[in-house]
Amino acid sequence: MRKQLKWFMLAVGVHTTACGAAADFQGSTPEVTTPEVDTPEASVAFEPAPVEAAAAAVDPNSIYVDALGSGWTDWSWATHNLAATSPVFAGTRAVSATFGAWTGLYFHHTGVPTAGLEFVEFQVHGGTSTNPTLTAYATVGNAARPTVGVNRYCDGGTIKANAWTRCRVPLSALGVTNVTMDGFVVQEGAGRSLPVMTFDSLRLGTSATVPMVSISVTPTSASLTKGATRTFTAAVTGSTNTAVTWSVQEGAAGGTITSAGLYTAPQTAGTYHVVATSQADTTKKATAAITVTATTPTPVTGKWVSGYYTGWNADLYPPEKVDFSAMTHIIVGRATPRTDGTLSTAFDNSNGPAMAKTLSTRAHAAGRKAIIMVGGAGEHANWVGAASSANRAKFVQSLLSAMDNLGYDGLDIDWEPVEAADKPNLLALVQALRAARPGMLLTFPIGWINTNFASDVDPWFAQLAKSLDQVNVMSYEMIGPWDGWQSWYTSALYGESGNRPTSVSSSLNGWVAAGIPKAKLGMGIPFYGMAWRNITGPYQGFTNWSDYVGSDNSFTYKKIQQLSASGTYHWDAAASASYLTFNNGVEDGTVRWISYDSPQTIAAKGAYTRNNGFGGTIIWTINQGCTDPSTGANPLLDAVKSAFLQ
Repeated sequence: MRKQLKWFMLAVGVHTTACGAAADFQGSTPEVTTPEVDTPEASVAFEPAPVEAAAAAVDPNSIYVDALGSGWTDWSWATHNLAATSPVFAGTRAVSATFGAWTGLYFHHTGVPTAGLEFVEFQVHGGTSTNPTLTAYATVGNAARPTVGVNRYCDGGTIKANAWTRCRVPLSALGVTNVTMDGFVVQEGAGRSLPVMTFDSLRLGTSATVPMVSISVTPTSASLTKGATRTFTAAVTGSTNTAVTWSVQEGAAGGTITSAGLYTAPQTAGTYHVVATSQADTTKKATAAITVTATTPTPVTGKWVSGYYTGWNADLYPPEKVDFSAMTHIIVGRATPRTDGTLSTAFDNSNGPAMAKTLSTRAHAAGRKAIIMVGGAGEHANWVGAASSANRAKFVQSLLSAMDNLGYDGLDIDWEPVEAADKPNLLALVQALRAARPGMLLTFPIGWINTNFASDVDPWFAQLAKSLDQVNVMSYEMIGPWDGWQSWYTSALYGESGNRPTSVSSSLNGWVAAGIPKAKLGMGIPFYGMAWRNITGPYQGFTNWSDYVGSDNSFTYKKIQQLSASGTYHWDAAASASYLTFNNGVEDGTVRWISYDSPQTIAAKGAYTRNNGFGGTIIWTINQGCTDPSTGANPLLDAVKSAFLQ
């Protein structure tokens, strides 16, 4: 996509957005294309009226340090604040920005010679955004030089969410070596609106520049219940004296913190601030915000709610917004095996390990358990190699190390499919994990059952279940335009027959008949729907594969809610299933029927689980149930909480 800016700024470049897509089955990896940034097609002179700001330093190479540096003025056209107080990387103030599509921060100077300088350096706090696309350019004679992508020049090649990242953009890339530069712009580069981000310590420099003392705190924010504890750490750069003094901004009313950074929340709900002060330079401080809530964890009734959280759509449900009171376990996906017995912990996210740590920390603060999803569809060959007799011991240690390093309580062994030849090594792997760590949690997702082929229910899985804590049936997408089948629901509780031979209840009971104890069996609940064209409801004959439009990752509950405004809601009491129909096609103009789990469906499934002695439920995925990432609203998760935990 190419977009021409119409602001007073420049007719700069054209920016190609990055697009990601995950396939329509559990554990699939999204296909991601790498963002490209074009150089400007034209340079247009401009001279907007400057907005003056108090200078913090006489050195013109300091663009912003607590305030704009000497000679620098603010020509920004993004919504911003030059005196933000939280988060702050160094000192007491920073620049916050709420970028709309293509908007930017623009700092202008009468002229700074760049001879002997190497880069523009700054610290950026991603806020709730995971690796937002930023671009930058410099100006000479008020005309723009080439536009470049910023992210590649940041530490680790990515801008972290909820943490500070240092970025160093070379002057050579900006096209301003050995010239007199008079402006620097950093802007949103993918045509999207972003949540608030923060910038600090912007300067022109070289690798030989003597560093100033700066300090940062990790984490920059936390959510705790009354009386709960959290350890904060501080990093001091620019001095051999890295000691800090900890304090609470609000005094005793805001809690207490030890010299080692262990914070204890007060008994009064509110927002408080932990402050780390450098002992080398007491003018340098860093602050973390803590939200203390009066909410106590929902008591667990004996049923589990294990919600899958996937890294590739973390933006749908930010880690900081996840409601842990509605779950007993979070299963964070995904780590992937390698054939040599090592493990990738990228979690399908450019900020994967930090995301995973945030989720495990928040789960434990809420009294819940955190599990790593390992594998998923498409990883069969890697499972076979990693679990082989030659690599199994190494693989077990890789898995346990990932658990320990990321603060997790167990593993979800998502081996799909399980071939006959795989069974000995799969069983040996699970038994080895149980022997190495008897107290760990081990869960396993298993397929739903076609009642026309009950002989396919393999009693071998009952042997595997002996070493597992949960065996969860992936009872969603239990339909397709297959020969001889009628149109049917994605996850019907009842109603199976010869031409619609699937249901949640028949699948659960089929696995019980195979020898898996009810107390270890859970059902699956989808937080997305299946959309169809040509078909206008259940119990109809399919025409061909073109009837199918989309499901996982495409028809989230948020989209279903939006589409429902022009549709009609239906409840099939015999199947305990809900669906929408449309007189006029929606989405692409052809969708006439969407099958999904509504709160009414979830209530029926919770009652069935309780009344029949089954263990609980898994959710695929809690990300797709969120209807507002800014507030964390998740109506389906609220329905699960009511049906399974209350």
